[in-house]
Amino acid sequence: MNTITRRTLGLFMGAALVATGAAAPAAADSCGLTRPVKAIVGYGAGGGTDSYARILASAIPEFLDGTPMVIVNRPGGAQVPAMKFVKAADPDGVTLQVVAMGGGLMSTMLRDQGISWFDDFRPIAQFGVTNQALVVRQGTDVRTAQDLIDFIKAQNEAGETVRWSHPGRGSVSHVGVTAFLEKNGILDMTQDVPFQGGAGTRNALLSGEVDFSASGAHTLPAFSDELHAVGVLSDERDPIVDDIPTLKEQDIPFVPTSSPIVLAGPAGLSDEFVTCMSAAVEQATGHEAFKALTKKAQQAVVYRDADESLAYLQSLADAWAPTVAEVRASLAE
Repeated sequence: MNTITRRTLGLFMGAALVATGAAAPAAADSCGLTRPVKAIVGYGAGGGTDSYARILASAIPEFLDGTPMVIVNRPGGAQVPAMKFVKAADPDGVTLQVVAMGGGLMSTMLRDQGISWFDDFRPIAQFGVTNQALVVRQGTDVRTAQDLIDFIKAQNEAGETVRWSHPGRGSVSHVGVTAFLEKNGILDMTQDVPFQGGAGTRNALLSGEVDFSASGAHTLPAFSDELHAVGVLSDERDPIVDDIPTLKEQDIPFVPTSSPIVLAGPAGLSDEFVTCMSAAVEQATGHEAFKALTKKAQQAVVYRDADESLAYLQSLADAWAPTVAEVRASLAE
Protein backbone atom coordinates (compact mmCIF):
# COMPACT_ATOMS: atom_id res chain seq x y z
CA MET A 1 0.00 0.00 0.00
CA ASN A 2 1.55 3.35 -0.99
CA THR A 3 1.93 6.37 1.28
CA ILE A 4 -0.96 8.29 -0.25
CA THR A 5 -3.32 5.36 0.11
CA ARG A 6 -2.29 4.76 3.73
CA ARG A 7 -2.76 8.43 4.56
CA THR A 8 -6.13 8.62 2.79
CA LEU A 9 -7.49 5.45 4.35
CA GLY A 10 -6.23 6.65 7.71
CA LEU A 11 -8.53 9.65 7.40
CA PHE A 12 -11.54 7.38 7.08
CA MET A 13 -10.55 5.19 10.01
CA GLY A 14 -10.85 8.34 12.11
CA ALA A 15 -14.27 9.16 10.69
CA ALA A 16 -16.10 6.92 13.11
CA LEU A 17 -14.37 8.62 16.03
CA VAL A 18 -15.31 12.05 14.70
CA ALA A 19 -18.88 10.97 14.00
CA THR A 20 -19.31 9.50 17.48
CA GLY A 21 -19.07 12.92 19.03
CA ALA A 22 -21.22 14.63 16.40
CA ALA A 23 -24.58 16.17 17.13
CA ALA A 24 -27.67 14.07 16.47
CA PRO A 25 -28.46 14.06 12.74
CA ALA A 26 -31.61 15.45 11.17
CA ALA A 27 -34.46 13.07 10.39
CA ALA A 28 -33.18 10.39 8.03
CA ASP A 29 -34.88 8.95 4.97
CA SER A 30 -33.71 5.82 3.14
CA CYS A 31 -34.78 7.38 -0.20
CA GLY A 32 -36.44 4.05 -0.98
CA LEU A 33 -33.15 2.16 -0.83
CA THR A 34 -33.22 -1.41 0.45
CA ARG A 35 -29.60 -2.27 -0.40
CA PRO A 36 -26.27 -0.47 0.09
CA VAL A 37 -25.43 2.20 -2.46
CA LYS A 38 -22.47 1.38 -4.70
CA ALA A 39 -20.61 4.59 -5.52
CA ILE A 40 -18.38 3.95 -8.53
CA VAL A 41 -15.14 5.93 -8.76
CA GLY A 42 -13.24 6.06 -12.05
CA TYR A 43 -9.87 6.37 -10.32
CA GLY A 44 -7.83 4.14 -8.03
CA ALA A 45 -7.91 4.23 -4.24
CA GLY A 46 -5.99 7.04 -2.60
CA GLY A 47 -6.54 9.77 -5.22
CA GLY A 48 -8.45 13.00 -4.82
CA THR A 49 -11.76 11.83 -6.29
CA ASP A 50 -11.59 8.59 -4.30
CA SER A 51 -10.91 10.59 -1.16
CA TYR A 52 -13.96 12.79 -1.76
CA ALA A 53 -16.08 9.67 -2.32
CA ARG A 54 -14.89 7.94 0.84
CA ILE A 55 -15.45 11.02 2.97
CA LEU A 56 -19.01 11.26 1.64
CA ALA A 57 -19.52 7.54 2.30
CA SER A 58 -18.35 7.99 5.90
CA ALA A 59 -20.99 10.63 6.64
CA ILE A 60 -24.04 10.00 4.46
CA PRO A 61 -25.48 6.79 6.03
CA GLU A 62 -26.80 8.81 8.99
CA PHE A 63 -28.97 10.71 6.53
CA LEU A 64 -30.11 7.62 4.62
CA ASP A 65 -31.65 5.83 7.60
CA GLY A 66 -28.42 3.88 8.05
CA THR A 67 -28.10 2.71 4.44
CA PRO A 68 -24.38 2.20 3.73
CA MET A 69 -22.51 3.66 0.77
CA VAL A 70 -19.76 1.38 -0.55
CA ILE A 71 -16.97 2.74 -2.76
CA VAL A 72 -16.10 0.66 -5.82
CA ASN A 73 -13.00 1.70 -7.77
CA ARG A 74 -13.04 1.10 -11.53
CA PRO A 75 -9.96 3.11 -12.61
CA GLY A 76 -8.74 3.93 -16.09
CA GLY A 77 -9.75 5.55 -19.35
CA ALA A 78 -10.42 9.07 -18.04
CA GLN A 79 -13.39 7.71 -16.01
CA VAL A 80 -15.11 6.55 -19.22
CA PRO A 81 -15.30 2.81 -18.33
CA ALA A 82 -16.78 3.73 -14.95
CA MET A 83 -19.31 6.02 -16.64
CA LYS A 84 -20.29 3.30 -19.10
CA PHE A 85 -20.82 0.90 -16.19
CA VAL A 86 -23.11 3.37 -14.43
CA LYS A 87 -24.95 4.24 -17.64
CA ALA A 88 -25.90 0.57 -18.04
CA ALA A 89 -27.02 0.17 -14.41
CA ASP A 90 -30.65 -0.04 -13.34
CA PRO A 91 -31.91 3.44 -12.37
CA ASP A 92 -32.91 2.29 -8.89
CA GLY A 93 -30.36 4.39 -6.99
CA VAL A 94 -28.22 1.42 -5.97
CA THR A 95 -25.46 2.17 -8.51
CA LEU A 96 -24.22 5.76 -8.59
CA GLN A 97 -20.93 7.44 -9.48
CA VAL A 98 -18.71 10.07 -7.90
CA VAL A 99 -17.35 11.95 -10.91
CA ALA A 100 -14.61 14.55 -11.22
CA MET A 101 -16.61 16.41 -13.82
CA GLY A 102 -13.74 18.39 -15.32
CA GLY A 103 -12.16 15.29 -16.80
CA GLY A 104 -15.41 13.31 -16.96
CA LEU A 105 -17.35 15.86 -18.95
CA MET A 106 -14.39 16.88 -21.08
CA SER A 107 -13.62 13.27 -22.04
CA THR A 108 -17.11 12.89 -23.51
CA MET A 109 -16.75 16.16 -25.41
CA LEU A 110 -13.29 15.47 -26.84
CA ARG A 111 -13.89 12.01 -28.24
CA ASP A 112 -16.81 9.83 -29.31
CA GLN A 113 -17.02 7.55 -26.30
CA GLY A 114 -20.45 6.03 -26.87
CA ILE A 115 -21.86 8.14 -24.07
CA SER A 116 -23.34 11.61 -23.79
CA TRP A 117 -23.12 12.98 -20.28
CA PHE A 118 -26.23 15.13 -20.48
CA ASP A 119 -28.31 12.40 -22.15
CA ASP A 120 -27.10 9.35 -20.25
CA PHE A 121 -26.62 10.62 -16.69
CA ARG A 122 -28.40 12.66 -14.09
CA PRO A 123 -26.55 14.76 -11.52
CA ILE A 124 -27.74 14.38 -7.95
CA ALA A 125 -25.54 16.92 -6.18
CA GLN A 126 -22.18 18.62 -6.32
CA PHE A 127 -20.28 18.39 -3.03
CA GLY A 128 -16.73 19.43 -3.89
CA VAL A 129 -14.55 21.17 -6.46
CA THR A 130 -10.98 21.33 -7.69
CA ASN A 131 -9.75 24.46 -9.45
CA GLN A 132 -6.83 25.06 -11.80
CA ALA A 133 -4.26 27.79 -11.14
CA LEU A 134 -1.61 29.27 -13.44
CA VAL A 135 1.75 28.65 -11.77
CA VAL A 136 5.34 29.91 -12.20
CA ARG A 137 8.53 29.32 -10.23
CA GLN A 138 9.23 31.47 -7.20
CA GLY A 139 11.92 34.09 -7.70
CA THR A 140 10.76 35.37 -11.10
CA ASP A 141 9.29 38.79 -11.80
CA VAL A 142 6.00 37.20 -12.86
CA ARG A 143 3.56 37.79 -10.00
CA THR A 144 0.21 38.34 -11.74
CA ALA A 145 -1.62 36.97 -14.76
CA GLN A 146 -0.88 40.21 -16.63
CA ASP A 147 2.81 39.77 -15.80
CA LEU A 148 2.66 36.32 -17.39
CA ILE A 149 1.02 37.71 -20.53
CA ASP A 150 3.64 40.47 -20.74
CA PHE A 151 6.46 37.95 -20.23
CA ILE A 152 5.18 35.75 -23.06
CA LYS A 153 4.93 38.76 -25.39
CA ALA A 154 8.43 39.99 -24.44
CA GLN A 155 9.92 36.56 -25.06
CA ASN A 156 8.19 36.39 -28.42
CA GLU A 157 9.61 39.78 -29.42
CA ALA A 158 13.05 38.45 -28.45
CA GLY A 159 12.53 35.45 -30.72
CA GLU A 160 11.94 32.99 -27.88
CA THR A 161 9.02 30.60 -27.44
CA VAL A 162 7.61 30.18 -23.93
CA ARG A 163 7.03 26.55 -22.94
CA TRP A 164 4.32 25.33 -20.59
CA SER A 165 3.48 21.92 -19.15
CA HIS A 166 0.22 20.02 -18.64
CA PRO A 167 -0.77 16.42 -17.80
CA GLY A 168 -1.79 15.44 -21.33
CA ARG A 169 -3.52 16.92 -24.37
CA GLY A 170 -7.25 16.99 -23.78
CA SER A 171 -6.84 17.27 -20.01
CA VAL A 172 -8.66 19.97 -18.04
CA SER A 173 -5.36 21.84 -17.60
CA HIS A 174 -4.59 21.70 -21.31
CA VAL A 175 -7.98 23.02 -22.36
CA GLY A 176 -8.06 25.69 -19.65
CA VAL A 177 -4.62 27.11 -20.38
CA THR A 178 -5.18 26.90 -24.15
CA ALA A 179 -8.36 28.95 -23.78
CA PHE A 180 -6.55 31.52 -21.60
CA LEU A 181 -3.73 31.88 -24.12
CA GLU A 182 -6.09 32.06 -27.07
CA LYS A 183 -8.33 34.69 -25.50
CA ASN A 184 -5.31 36.86 -24.81
CA GLY A 185 -3.87 36.47 -28.32
CA ILE A 186 -0.70 34.68 -27.25
CA LEU A 187 -1.34 31.01 -28.01
CA ASP A 188 0.98 31.01 -31.02
CA MET A 189 3.77 32.48 -28.88
CA THR A 190 3.92 29.37 -26.69
CA GLN A 191 4.64 25.65 -26.93
CA ASP A 192 2.79 23.15 -24.78
CA VAL A 193 4.68 20.17 -23.34
CA PRO A 194 2.48 17.23 -22.30
CA PHE A 195 3.30 14.81 -19.47
CA GLN A 196 1.61 11.82 -17.92
CA GLY A 197 -0.02 13.16 -14.78
CA GLY A 198 0.47 16.07 -12.44
CA ALA A 199 3.84 15.08 -10.96
CA GLY A 200 5.68 15.23 -14.28
CA THR A 201 3.90 18.46 -15.13
CA ARG A 202 5.03 20.07 -11.88
CA ASN A 203 8.58 18.65 -11.99
CA ALA A 204 9.10 20.13 -15.46
CA LEU A 205 8.32 23.55 -14.04
CA LEU A 206 10.48 23.06 -10.94
CA SER A 207 13.46 21.96 -13.07
CA GLY A 208 13.15 24.90 -15.46
CA GLU A 209 12.23 22.74 -18.44
CA VAL A 210 9.13 24.90 -18.88
CA ASP A 211 8.26 28.46 -17.90
CA PHE A 212 4.79 28.01 -16.46
CA SER A 213 2.14 25.41 -15.85
CA ALA A 214 -1.35 24.79 -14.55
CA SER A 215 -1.84 22.97 -11.28
CA GLY A 216 -4.67 21.95 -9.00
CA ALA A 217 -4.95 24.94 -6.68
CA HIS A 218 -5.42 22.73 -3.63
CA THR A 219 -1.97 21.13 -4.17
CA LEU A 220 -0.05 24.42 -4.04
CA PRO A 221 0.39 24.92 -0.26
CA ALA A 222 2.84 21.99 -0.25
CA PHE A 223 5.04 23.81 -2.81
CA SER A 224 4.69 27.42 -1.61
CA ASP A 225 8.48 27.83 -1.25
CA GLU A 226 9.06 26.77 -4.85
CA LEU A 227 6.00 27.80 -6.84
CA HIS A 228 3.86 30.92 -7.15
CA ALA A 229 0.28 30.99 -8.44
CA VAL A 230 -0.55 34.04 -10.56
CA GLY A 231 -4.29 33.35 -10.71
CA VAL A 232 -7.07 30.79 -10.50
CA LEU A 233 -9.01 29.87 -13.66
CA SER A 234 -12.33 30.34 -11.91
CA ASP A 235 -15.00 32.96 -11.30
CA GLU A 236 -14.64 32.54 -7.53
CA ARG A 237 -11.61 32.06 -5.29
CA ASP A 238 -10.73 28.53 -4.28
CA PRO A 239 -12.03 27.79 -0.75
CA ILE A 240 -8.77 26.06 0.23
CA VAL A 241 -6.27 28.61 -1.14
CA ASP A 242 -8.37 31.75 -0.97
CA ASP A 243 -5.34 34.03 -1.06
CA ILE A 244 -4.89 33.40 -4.81
CA PRO A 245 -6.88 35.93 -6.88
CA THR A 246 -8.97 34.72 -9.78
CA LEU A 247 -8.37 35.80 -13.35
CA LYS A 248 -11.83 37.34 -13.24
CA GLU A 249 -10.69 39.62 -10.40
CA GLN A 250 -7.65 40.57 -12.45
CA ASP A 251 -9.86 41.42 -15.43
CA ILE A 252 -8.01 38.91 -17.62
CA PRO A 253 -9.96 37.07 -20.37
CA PHE A 254 -10.21 33.34 -19.63
CA VAL A 255 -12.57 30.35 -19.60
CA PRO A 256 -13.55 28.98 -16.15
CA THR A 257 -11.85 25.63 -15.66
CA SER A 258 -13.22 24.06 -12.52
CA SER A 259 -13.81 20.37 -11.90
CA PRO A 260 -16.95 19.91 -9.81
CA ILE A 261 -17.08 16.70 -7.76
CA VAL A 262 -20.54 15.34 -8.45
CA LEU A 263 -22.63 12.41 -7.27
CA ALA A 264 -24.58 11.22 -10.31
CA GLY A 265 -26.53 8.24 -11.60
CA PRO A 266 -28.09 6.84 -14.75
CA ALA A 267 -30.55 9.04 -16.61
CA GLY A 268 -33.65 7.14 -15.49
CA LEU A 269 -33.43 8.03 -11.80
CA SER A 270 -36.78 9.19 -10.44
CA ASP A 271 -37.35 12.80 -9.40
CA GLU A 272 -38.26 11.62 -5.90
CA PHE A 273 -35.01 9.71 -5.46
CA VAL A 274 -32.86 12.54 -6.81
CA THR A 275 -34.51 15.09 -4.50
CA CYS A 276 -34.14 12.82 -1.48
CA MET A 277 -30.52 11.83 -2.19
CA SER A 278 -29.54 15.42 -2.94
CA ALA A 279 -30.90 16.44 0.45
CA ALA A 280 -28.90 13.64 2.10
CA VAL A 281 -25.72 14.86 0.41
CA GLU A 282 -26.38 18.39 1.63
CA GLN A 283 -26.86 17.15 5.19
CA ALA A 284 -23.72 15.02 4.94
CA THR A 285 -21.61 18.04 3.93
CA GLY A 286 -22.65 19.68 7.21
CA HIS A 287 -21.73 16.61 9.28
CA GLU A 288 -18.84 17.13 11.71
CA ALA A 289 -17.04 14.04 10.33
CA PHE A 290 -17.33 15.31 6.76
CA LYS A 291 -16.09 18.79 7.65
CA ALA A 292 -13.19 17.44 9.70
CA LEU A 293 -12.06 14.99 7.04
CA THR A 294 -12.28 17.37 4.07
CA LYS A 295 -10.36 19.98 6.04
CA LYS A 296 -7.64 17.46 6.89
CA ALA A 297 -7.49 16.30 3.27
CA GLN A 298 -7.31 19.90 1.98
CA GLN A 299 -10.45 19.43 -0.11
CA ALA A 300 -12.90 22.21 -0.91
CA VAL A 301 -16.58 21.71 -0.10
CA VAL A 302 -19.10 23.26 -2.49
CA TYR A 303 -22.72 22.06 -2.49
CA ARG A 304 -25.19 22.43 -5.35
CA ASP A 305 -28.45 20.55 -5.63
CA ALA A 306 -29.45 18.54 -8.71
CA ASP A 307 -30.89 21.41 -10.73
CA GLU A 308 -28.08 23.79 -9.81
CA SER A 309 -25.47 21.15 -10.65
CA LEU A 310 -27.02 20.49 -14.05
CA ALA A 311 -27.13 24.20 -14.89
CA TYR A 312 -23.54 24.70 -13.76
CA LEU A 313 -22.25 21.72 -15.74
CA GLN A 314 -24.07 22.95 -18.83
CA SER A 315 -22.51 26.39 -18.42
CA LEU A 316 -19.05 24.80 -18.20
CA ALA A 317 -19.70 22.67 -21.29
CA ASP A 318 -20.86 25.73 -23.22
CA ALA A 319 -17.80 27.72 -22.14
CA TRP A 320 -15.39 24.90 -23.03
CA ALA A 321 -17.00 24.01 -26.37
CA PRO A 322 -15.02 26.33 -28.71
CA THR A 323 -11.62 25.37 -27.29
CA VAL A 324 -12.57 21.69 -27.02
CA ALA A 325 -13.52 21.73 -30.72
CA GLU A 326 -10.07 23.04 -31.63
CA VAL A 327 -8.29 20.55 -29.37
CA ARG A 328 -10.44 17.75 -30.74
CA ALA A 329 -9.46 18.69 -34.29
CA SER A 330 -5.76 18.77 -33.35
CA LEU A 331 -5.98 15.34 -31.72
CA ALA A 332 -7.47 13.94 -34.92
CA GLU A 333 -4.54 15.15 -37.03
